[in-house]
Amino acid sequence: MSRRPDVAAVPTLLPPERAEEIRALLERVLSSHHFRGSRRCHSLLQHITERTLAGDTRSLKERTLGVEVFERTPDYDTSQDPVVRVTAAEIRKRLAQYYQEPGHEPEPRIELVSGSYVVEFHFNGVAAPAAKKPRSRYPLVVACAGAAALLALVIAQVWPHWSRSSLDQFWAPVLKSPGPVLISTGQPITYILRSVQAQDAIQGIGGAPQPPDDPAAQDFILKKDLLILPDRYMMLGDAICLVHFTSLFERYRKPYRIRGERATSFADLRETSSVLIGAFDNQWTLRASSRLRFTFVKDDAHEIDMVRDGQHPENTAWRLTGAWPFWEVPADYAIVSRILDTTSDRLVVFAGGITQYGTMAAGEFLSNPEYFADAASRLPGGWQKKNLQIVLRVPVVHRVPGRAQILATHVW
Repeated sequence: MSRRPDVAAVPTLLPPERAEEIRALLERVLSSHHFRGSRRCHSLLQHITERTLAGDTRSLKERTLGVEVFERTPDYDTSQDPVVRVTAAEIRKRLAQYYQEPGHEPEPRIELVSGSYVVEFHFNGVAAPAAKKPRSRYPLVVACAGAAALLALVIAQVWPHWSRSSLDQFWAPVLKSPGPVLISTGQPITYILRSVQAQDAIQGIGGAPQPPDDPAAQDFILKKDLLILPDRYMMLGDAICLVHFTSLFERYRKPYRIRGERATSFADLRETSSVLIGAFDNQWTLRASSRLRFTFVKDDAHEIDMVRDGQHPENTAWRLTGAWPFWEVPADYAIVSRILDTTSDRLVVFAGGITQYGTMAAGEFLSNPEYFADAASRLPGGWQKKNLQIVLRVPVVHRVPGRAQILATHVW
Protein backbone atom coordinates (compact mmCIF):
# COMPACT_ATOMS: atom_id res chain seq x y z
CA MET A 1 0.00 0.00 0.00
CA SER A 2 1.44 3.40 -0.97
CA ARG A 3 2.10 6.05 1.63
CA ARG A 4 0.94 9.60 1.15
CA PRO A 5 3.60 12.20 1.83
CA ASP A 6 3.49 13.78 5.25
CA VAL A 7 2.48 17.43 5.04
CA ALA A 8 3.54 20.20 7.37
CA ALA A 9 0.21 22.02 7.27
CA VAL A 10 -0.39 25.49 8.61
CA PRO A 11 -0.20 26.27 11.49
CA THR A 12 2.26 23.40 11.99
CA LEU A 13 5.74 24.43 13.09
CA LEU A 14 8.58 22.33 11.76
CA PRO A 15 11.31 21.03 14.07
CA PRO A 16 14.54 23.05 13.69
CA GLU A 17 16.27 20.34 11.65
CA ARG A 18 13.32 20.14 9.24
CA ALA A 19 13.19 23.91 8.92
CA GLU A 20 16.88 23.99 7.99
CA GLU A 21 16.27 21.25 5.44
CA ILE A 22 13.56 23.37 3.83
CA ARG A 23 15.81 26.43 3.81
CA ALA A 24 18.56 24.47 2.08
CA LEU A 25 16.03 23.18 -0.44
CA LEU A 26 14.74 26.71 -0.99
CA GLU A 27 18.26 27.87 -1.89
CA ARG A 28 18.56 25.09 -4.47
CA VAL A 29 15.17 25.93 -5.95
CA LEU A 30 15.88 29.67 -6.16
CA SER A 31 19.29 29.09 -7.74
CA SER A 32 17.80 26.80 -10.41
CA HIS A 33 17.33 28.10 -13.94
CA HIS A 34 13.58 28.17 -13.35
CA PHE A 35 13.88 31.03 -10.85
CA ARG A 36 17.15 32.78 -11.66
CA GLY A 37 15.56 34.89 -14.37
CA SER A 38 12.64 36.19 -12.28
CA ARG A 39 13.44 38.54 -9.42
CA ARG A 40 9.74 38.79 -8.53
CA CYS A 41 9.28 35.04 -8.15
CA HIS A 42 12.55 34.77 -6.22
CA SER A 43 11.54 37.50 -3.73
CA LEU A 44 7.97 36.35 -3.17
CA LEU A 45 8.75 32.64 -2.72
CA GLN A 46 11.58 33.39 -0.28
CA HIS A 47 9.38 35.76 1.74
CA ILE A 48 6.34 33.50 2.08
CA THR A 49 8.50 30.43 2.83
CA GLU A 50 10.26 32.19 5.70
CA ARG A 51 6.96 33.51 7.07
CA THR A 52 5.42 30.05 6.88
CA LEU A 53 8.42 28.49 8.64
CA ALA A 54 8.01 31.11 11.39
CA GLY A 55 4.33 30.27 11.77
CA ASP A 56 3.31 33.78 10.72
CA THR A 57 0.73 33.02 8.04
CA ARG A 58 -1.84 35.65 8.92
CA SER A 59 0.33 38.28 7.26
CA LEU A 60 0.35 36.34 3.98
CA LYS A 61 -2.39 38.43 2.38
CA GLU A 62 -2.30 39.97 -1.07
CA ARG A 63 -2.14 43.62 0.01
CA THR A 64 0.40 42.96 2.75
CA LEU A 65 2.64 41.06 0.35
CA GLY A 66 2.30 43.80 -2.23
CA VAL A 67 3.54 46.33 0.32
CA GLU A 68 6.27 44.21 1.96
CA VAL A 69 7.66 42.39 -1.09
CA PHE A 70 6.91 44.64 -4.05
CA GLU A 71 7.08 48.02 -2.28
CA ARG A 72 3.57 49.10 -3.21
CA THR A 73 1.83 51.83 -1.23
CA PRO A 74 -0.53 50.58 1.52
CA ASP A 75 -3.59 51.89 -0.35
CA TYR A 76 -2.70 50.51 -3.79
CA ASP A 77 -5.50 49.03 -5.92
CA THR A 78 -5.00 45.27 -6.07
CA SER A 79 -7.54 44.93 -8.88
CA GLN A 80 -5.56 47.25 -11.12
CA ASP A 81 -2.13 46.01 -9.99
CA PRO A 82 -2.37 42.21 -9.50
CA VAL A 83 1.39 41.80 -9.11
CA VAL A 84 1.02 39.39 -6.16
CA ARG A 85 -1.55 37.14 -7.86
CA VAL A 86 0.37 37.04 -11.12
CA THR A 87 3.67 36.27 -9.42
CA ALA A 88 2.09 33.55 -7.27
CA ALA A 89 0.66 31.85 -10.37
CA GLU A 90 4.08 32.03 -12.01
CA ILE A 91 5.70 30.50 -8.91
CA ARG A 92 3.31 27.53 -9.00
CA LYS A 93 4.20 26.93 -12.65
CA ARG A 94 7.95 27.20 -12.04
CA LEU A 95 7.83 24.90 -9.00
CA ALA A 96 5.99 22.30 -11.06
CA GLN A 97 8.66 22.55 -13.77
CA TYR A 98 11.42 22.22 -11.18
CA TYR A 99 10.01 19.02 -9.68
CA GLN A 100 9.33 17.50 -13.09
CA GLU A 101 13.06 17.39 -13.83
CA PRO A 102 14.87 14.13 -13.06
CA GLY A 103 16.85 14.03 -9.82
CA HIS A 104 14.43 15.97 -7.66
CA GLU A 105 12.22 13.02 -6.70
CA PRO A 106 13.80 12.37 -3.27
CA GLU A 107 13.78 16.04 -2.28
CA PRO A 108 11.14 17.50 0.01
CA ARG A 109 8.54 19.48 -1.87
CA ILE A 110 7.65 23.13 -1.47
CA GLU A 111 4.16 23.80 -2.76
CA LEU A 112 2.28 27.10 -2.91
CA VAL A 113 -1.29 26.32 -1.98
CA SER A 114 -3.69 27.22 -4.80
CA GLY A 115 -5.92 30.16 -3.94
CA SER A 116 -3.66 31.38 -1.10
CA TYR A 117 -0.15 32.64 -0.39
CA VAL A 118 0.80 29.94 2.12
CA VAL A 119 3.32 27.23 1.27
CA GLU A 120 3.14 23.57 2.30
CA PHE A 121 6.15 21.30 2.88
CA HIS A 122 5.97 17.64 1.88
CA PHE A 123 8.35 14.95 3.17
CA ASN A 124 8.10 11.52 1.55
CA GLY A 125 8.51 8.58 3.88
CA VAL A 126 9.18 10.66 7.01
CA ALA A 127 6.92 10.96 10.05
CA ALA A 128 5.04 14.22 10.47
CA PRO A 129 6.87 16.85 12.57
CA ALA A 130 6.16 16.71 16.27
CA ALA A 131 6.20 20.40 17.11
CA LYS A 132 2.67 21.52 16.33
CA LYS A 133 0.38 24.22 17.54
CA PRO A 134 -3.14 23.18 18.57
CA ARG A 135 -5.32 22.85 15.51
CA SER A 136 -8.36 25.06 15.16
CA ARG A 137 -11.24 25.24 12.75
CA TYR A 138 -10.27 28.78 11.72
CA PRO A 139 -8.07 27.78 8.74
CA LEU A 140 -10.85 25.49 7.48
CA VAL A 141 -13.40 28.29 7.70
CA VAL A 142 -11.04 30.66 5.91
CA ALA A 143 -10.32 28.06 3.23
CA CYS A 144 -14.03 27.44 2.65
CA ALA A 145 -14.74 31.16 2.48
CA GLY A 146 -11.83 31.63 0.09
CA ALA A 147 -13.00 28.75 -2.10
CA ALA A 148 -16.52 30.22 -2.23
CA ALA A 149 -15.15 33.64 -3.15
CA LEU A 150 -12.93 32.10 -5.82
CA LEU A 151 -15.87 30.15 -7.25
CA ALA A 152 -17.97 33.32 -7.35
CA LEU A 153 -15.17 35.14 -9.12
CA VAL A 154 -14.78 32.35 -11.69
CA ILE A 155 -18.52 32.32 -12.35
CA ALA A 156 -18.54 36.10 -12.74
CA GLN A 157 -15.68 35.92 -15.22
CA VAL A 158 -16.92 32.93 -17.20
CA TRP A 159 -20.67 33.52 -17.26
CA PRO A 160 -20.63 36.27 -19.93
CA HIS A 161 -18.55 34.06 -22.24
CA TRP A 162 -20.43 30.76 -22.07
CA SER A 163 -22.05 31.79 -25.32
CA ARG A 164 -18.71 32.11 -27.05
CA SER A 165 -18.47 33.87 -30.37
CA SER A 166 -15.55 33.31 -32.72
CA LEU A 167 -14.16 36.64 -31.50
CA ASP A 168 -14.29 35.35 -27.91
CA GLN A 169 -12.37 32.29 -29.05
CA PHE A 170 -9.75 34.44 -30.75
CA TRP A 171 -9.11 36.39 -27.54
CA ALA A 172 -9.52 33.42 -25.14
CA PRO A 173 -5.78 32.59 -24.88
CA VAL A 174 -4.99 36.22 -24.09
CA LEU A 175 -7.77 36.46 -21.50
CA LYS A 176 -6.58 33.25 -19.81
CA SER A 177 -2.96 34.40 -19.59
CA PRO A 178 -1.90 35.60 -16.13
CA GLY A 179 -1.55 39.27 -15.36
CA PRO A 180 -2.63 42.37 -17.24
CA VAL A 181 -2.27 42.56 -21.00
CA LEU A 182 0.42 44.94 -22.23
CA ILE A 183 -0.80 47.21 -25.03
CA SER A 184 2.10 48.81 -26.89
CA THR A 185 1.17 51.59 -29.31
CA GLY A 186 3.17 52.96 -32.22
CA GLN A 187 5.08 56.22 -31.78
CA PRO A 188 6.12 58.04 -34.97
CA ILE A 189 9.02 60.46 -34.87
CA THR A 190 7.70 64.02 -35.11
CA TYR A 191 9.21 67.46 -35.61
CA ILE A 192 8.17 70.72 -33.97
CA LEU A 193 9.54 74.22 -34.15
CA ARG A 194 11.79 75.30 -31.31
CA SER A 195 10.03 78.66 -31.24
CA VAL A 196 6.74 78.40 -29.38
CA GLN A 197 5.45 81.50 -31.18
CA ALA A 198 6.18 79.98 -34.59
CA GLN A 199 4.61 76.66 -33.59
CA ASP A 200 1.49 78.38 -32.28
CA ALA A 201 1.23 80.44 -35.45
CA ILE A 202 1.29 77.28 -37.60
CA GLN A 203 -1.51 75.83 -35.46
CA GLY A 204 -3.46 79.10 -35.59
CA ILE A 205 -3.23 79.88 -31.89
CA GLY A 206 -1.45 82.64 -29.98
CA GLY A 207 0.18 85.68 -31.53
CA ALA A 208 1.77 85.53 -34.97
CA PRO A 209 5.59 85.59 -35.04
CA GLN A 210 7.44 88.50 -36.55
CA PRO A 211 8.27 87.84 -40.23
CA PRO A 212 11.97 87.51 -41.08
CA ASP A 213 13.80 90.42 -42.69
CA ASP A 214 14.24 88.45 -45.90
CA PRO A 215 10.78 87.65 -47.36
CA ALA A 216 12.20 84.68 -49.26
CA ALA A 217 13.20 83.11 -45.97
CA GLN A 218 9.56 82.78 -45.01
CA ASP A 219 9.32 79.72 -47.26
CA PHE A 220 12.11 77.86 -45.44
CA ILE A 221 12.48 76.24 -42.03
CA LEU A 222 16.08 75.86 -40.97
CA LYS A 223 17.28 72.62 -39.44
CA LYS A 224 18.44 74.45 -36.32
CA ASP A 225 14.87 75.66 -35.77
CA LEU A 226 13.49 72.09 -35.63
CA LEU A 227 13.26 69.80 -32.63
CA ILE A 228 12.85 66.02 -33.04
CA LEU A 229 10.44 64.31 -30.65
CA PRO A 230 10.61 60.51 -30.91
CA ASP A 231 8.30 59.56 -28.04
CA ARG A 232 5.62 62.19 -27.50
CA TYR A 233 2.84 61.59 -30.01
CA MET A 234 0.55 58.91 -31.45
CA MET A 235 -1.10 58.64 -34.83
CA LEU A 236 -4.85 59.21 -34.77
CA GLY A 237 -5.37 55.76 -36.28
CA ASP A 238 -3.30 54.12 -33.54
CA ALA A 239 -5.27 56.00 -30.88
CA ILE A 240 -8.61 54.85 -32.33
CA CYS A 241 -7.30 51.29 -32.51
CA LEU A 242 -6.25 51.60 -28.86
CA VAL A 243 -9.77 52.67 -27.89
CA HIS A 244 -11.20 49.59 -29.62
CA PHE A 245 -8.92 47.29 -27.60
CA THR A 246 -9.34 48.99 -24.22
CA SER A 247 -13.13 48.89 -24.65
CA LEU A 248 -12.86 45.21 -25.53
CA PHE A 249 -10.80 44.37 -22.44
CA GLU A 250 -13.17 46.39 -20.25
CA ARG A 251 -16.03 44.22 -21.51
CA TYR A 252 -14.02 41.08 -20.82
CA ARG A 253 -12.92 42.48 -17.42
CA LYS A 254 -9.32 41.80 -18.33
CA PRO A 255 -6.79 44.22 -16.78
CA TYR A 256 -4.39 45.95 -19.13
CA ARG A 257 -1.62 48.52 -19.16
CA ILE A 258 -0.64 50.89 -21.96
CA ARG A 259 2.83 51.91 -23.10
CA GLY A 260 4.31 53.60 -26.12
CA GLU A 261 6.55 51.37 -28.20
CA ARG A 262 9.62 53.41 -27.25
CA ALA A 263 8.81 52.88 -23.58
CA THR A 264 8.27 49.14 -24.15
CA SER A 265 11.21 46.86 -23.44
CA PHE A 266 11.82 43.25 -24.37
CA ALA A 267 11.65 42.47 -20.64
CA ASP A 268 8.08 43.84 -20.66
CA LEU A 269 7.14 41.55 -23.54
CA ARG A 270 8.54 38.56 -21.63
CA GLU A 271 6.41 39.32 -18.58
CA THR A 272 2.94 38.95 -20.05
CA SER A 273 0.80 38.65 -23.19
CA SER A 274 0.84 41.75 -25.36
CA VAL A 275 -1.08 43.59 -28.06
CA LEU A 276 1.01 45.60 -30.53
CA ILE A 277 -0.62 48.49 -32.38
CA GLY A 278 0.75 49.92 -35.62
CA ALA A 279 3.24 48.70 -38.20
CA PHE A 280 5.97 50.99 -39.48
CA ASP A 281 5.72 53.18 -36.36
CA ASN A 282 6.10 50.22 -33.98
CA GLN A 283 9.43 48.38 -34.00
CA TRP A 284 7.98 45.51 -31.93
CA THR A 285 5.34 44.77 -34.60
CA LEU A 286 7.97 44.69 -37.33
CA ARG A 287 10.21 42.47 -35.22
CA ALA A 288 7.43 40.05 -34.23
CA SER A 289 6.20 39.69 -37.80
CA SER A 290 9.57 39.58 -39.53
CA ARG A 291 9.74 35.76 -39.49
CA LEU A 292 6.08 35.17 -40.38
CA ARG A 293 4.46 34.49 -43.72
CA PHE A 294 2.82 37.93 -44.04
CA THR A 295 5.10 40.88 -43.31
CA PHE A 296 5.34 44.62 -43.89
CA VAL A 297 8.09 45.81 -46.25
CA LYS A 298 9.17 49.24 -47.49
CA ASP A 299 11.01 50.29 -50.64
CA ASP A 300 11.86 53.95 -50.08
CA ALA A 301 13.74 54.25 -53.37
CA HIS A 302 10.52 53.58 -55.30
CA GLU A 303 8.13 54.96 -52.65
CA ILE A 304 6.48 51.56 -52.23
CA ASP A 305 5.00 50.20 -49.02
CA MET A 306 3.45 46.75 -49.11
CA VAL A 307 2.34 43.56 -47.41
CA ARG A 308 4.50 40.67 -48.64
CA ASP A 309 3.39 37.05 -48.85
CA GLY A 310 6.48 34.96 -48.06
CA GLN A 311 4.96 31.91 -49.75
CA HIS A 312 4.09 33.84 -52.91
CA PRO A 313 6.68 36.62 -53.29
CA GLU A 314 5.55 37.15 -56.86
CA ASN A 315 2.33 38.65 -55.52
CA THR A 316 2.89 42.43 -55.40
CA ALA A 317 -0.74 43.51 -55.48
CA TRP A 318 -0.96 44.44 -51.81
CA ARG A 319 0.99 47.66 -52.04
CA LEU A 320 0.71 51.44 -51.93
CA THR A 321 2.79 53.68 -54.18
CA GLY A 322 3.44 57.36 -53.46
CA ALA A 323 1.30 57.35 -50.32
CA TRP A 324 3.79 59.47 -48.41
CA PRO A 325 3.35 62.14 -47.13
CA PHE A 326 -0.38 62.87 -47.56
CA TRP A 327 -1.81 59.33 -47.53
CA GLU A 328 -4.32 60.16 -50.21
CA VAL A 329 -5.04 56.51 -50.97
CA PRO A 330 -8.18 54.69 -52.16
CA ALA A 331 -7.32 51.65 -50.04
CA ASP A 332 -4.90 50.44 -47.38
CA TYR A 333 -3.63 46.99 -46.39
CA ALA A 334 -3.37 45.59 -42.88
CA ILE A 335 -2.29 42.45 -41.03
CA VAL A 336 -3.81 41.06 -37.84
CA SER A 337 -2.03 38.19 -36.12
CA ARG A 338 -2.11 36.10 -32.97
CA ILE A 339 1.07 34.13 -32.35
CA LEU A 340 3.13 32.53 -29.63
CA ASP A 341 6.31 34.51 -30.15
CA THR A 342 9.26 32.12 -29.98
CA THR A 343 11.63 34.86 -28.84
CA SER A 344 9.66 36.24 -25.89
CA ASP A 345 7.82 32.92 -25.28
CA ARG A 346 4.63 34.92 -24.79
CA LEU A 347 1.39 35.30 -26.70
CA VAL A 348 1.36 38.34 -28.99
CA VAL A 349 -1.51 39.91 -30.93
CA PHE A 350 -0.69 42.65 -33.38
CA ALA A 351 -2.84 44.87 -35.54
CA GLY A 352 -1.34 47.29 -38.01
CA GLY A 353 -1.80 48.82 -41.43
CA ILE A 354 0.56 50.36 -43.93
CA THR A 355 -1.04 53.72 -43.02
CA GLN A 356 -3.16 54.73 -40.07
CA TYR A 357 -6.34 53.79 -41.97
CA GLY A 358 -5.36 50.13 -41.96
CA THR A 359 -4.53 50.25 -38.26
CA MET A 360 -7.92 51.80 -37.46
CA ALA A 361 -9.72 49.10 -39.46
CA ALA A 362 -7.61 46.32 -37.88
CA GLY A 363 -8.64 47.46 -34.41
CA GLU A 364 -12.28 47.49 -35.43
CA PHE A 365 -11.93 44.06 -37.07
CA LEU A 366 -10.54 42.49 -33.86
CA SER A 367 -13.23 44.00 -31.64
CA ASN A 368 -16.35 43.48 -33.77
CA PRO A 369 -17.85 39.96 -33.49
CA GLU A 370 -19.65 40.27 -36.84
CA TYR A 371 -16.49 41.28 -38.70
CA PHE A 372 -14.34 38.55 -37.18
CA ALA A 373 -17.01 35.88 -37.72
CA ASP A 374 -16.54 36.36 -41.47
CA ALA A 375 -12.85 35.49 -41.09
CA ALA A 376 -13.50 32.58 -38.71
CA SER A 377 -15.74 30.93 -41.30
CA ARG A 378 -12.69 30.70 -43.60
CA LEU A 379 -10.29 29.27 -41.03
CA PRO A 380 -9.57 25.53 -40.71
CA GLY A 381 -10.72 23.48 -37.74
CA GLY A 382 -8.74 23.91 -34.54
CA TRP A 383 -7.64 27.46 -35.36
CA GLN A 384 -8.63 28.54 -31.84
CA LYS A 385 -5.44 27.01 -30.38
CA LYS A 386 -3.06 27.81 -33.24
CA ASN A 387 -1.10 30.74 -34.57
CA LEU A 388 -2.91 32.71 -37.24
CA GLN A 389 -2.53 35.68 -39.60
CA ILE A 390 -5.15 37.52 -41.63
CA VAL A 391 -4.46 40.04 -44.41
CA LEU A 392 -7.06 42.78 -44.87
CA ARG A 393 -7.82 45.29 -47.60
CA VAL A 394 -9.32 48.48 -46.23
CA PRO A 395 -11.24 50.83 -48.57
CA VAL A 396 -10.67 54.50 -47.76
CA VAL A 397 -13.21 57.18 -48.67
CA HIS A 398 -12.44 60.82 -47.88
CA ARG A 399 -9.78 59.71 -45.37
CA VAL A 400 -12.20 57.45 -43.52
CA PRO A 401 -11.59 53.66 -43.54
CA GLY A 402 -14.45 51.34 -44.45
CA ARG A 403 -15.16 47.75 -43.51
CA ALA A 404 -12.08 45.56 -43.96
CA GLN A 405 -12.16 42.86 -46.64
CA ILE A 406 -10.37 39.56 -46.03
CA LEU A 407 -7.68 38.81 -48.62
CA ALA A 408 -5.79 35.86 -47.13
CA THR A 409 -5.46 33.75 -43.99
CA HIS A 410 -2.74 31.51 -42.64
CA VAL A 411 -3.01 29.10 -39.68
CA TRP A 412 -0.23 26.88 -38.28
